[in-house]
Amino acid sequence: MTDLRQSSQYANYIESIGWKVEKIDKTYIFLKKIPLLGWFAKIQRPAILNNKIINFIEKKYHPFQFSIEPVDQKSLDLITDHHFQISNSPSLPTKTLVLDLKKSEKELLKSFSQKTRYNITRLVTKKSIKVEKSTNILDFTNFWRQNFEKKRFPFFSQQNNIIALSKSFSKNSLILLAKKDKKTIAGLFILIHNKKAYYMYAASNDEGRSNYAPTFLTWNAIQLTKKLGCTQFDFDGIYDERFPISSWQGFTKFKKGFGGKEIKYPGIYKRNRTIIKV
Repeated sequence: MTDLRQSSQYANYIESIGWKVEKIDKTYIFLKKIPLLGWFAKIQRPAILNNKIINFIEKKYHPFQFSIEPVDQKSLDLITDHHFQISNSPSLPTKTLVLDLKKSEKELLKSFSQKTRYNITRLVTKKSIKVEKSTNILDFTNFWRQNFEKKRFPFFSQQNNIIALSKSFSKNSLILLAKKDKKTIAGLFILIHNKKAYYMYAASNDEGRSNYAPTFLTWNAIQLTKKLGCTQFDFDGIYDERFPISSWQGFTKFKKGFGGKEIKYPGIYKRNRTIIKV
């Protein structure tokens, strides 16, 4: 199954935020020109990776840094033959959880942890929370900025990037808002590609968390994407002991409550111009 980052919609998004895109043998390569340094190149989760692709980028752009994030172990021999080295700073999640949406809703609920299932079926139903679809990306990004991003990155924002993603994926993006007394208390932004739903960005305020709105919102997203024909639901990132980020442990516990199969990716491999053997 082709990864989201190898879709034409994602390539359009990358172009819209100022990158250059090349496509060789159905594989997208993303390039950014950095003043004084030259070209930075990256390939993310390619279904096809070969000498032709790597040599083309090297000969045409001579990147000062070239990074590849393979989808599985099969490409590692090729990558290491070209002198790429493992890095401890991946740009994409290296571990995730994927739900099988071919299961019935009853089977899915049964696979959840007892606490997650109880929060969905018992607690939230008493709290008068409603989940609504929105077509206005600003409904989500303004809430997300205020209740998530500002606390972690007060001087840097991804709002414009999320808006660009929404525009590029258009009908293949979903904005879901959990509301109580007509006030938004949690939000979730989902992308869909190749019958797989990706849990991309989420936020909640204190009232949302105390009312278990993130749990209820995620369950609604699972139900909706299943009805839309998705066969998988990807949480797009959990804590990975190989590349530990301590702040990820909290939301990982939340995501694991929904069950699913753990998927591991090899990580990111980089090659700097200074280490290329001539």
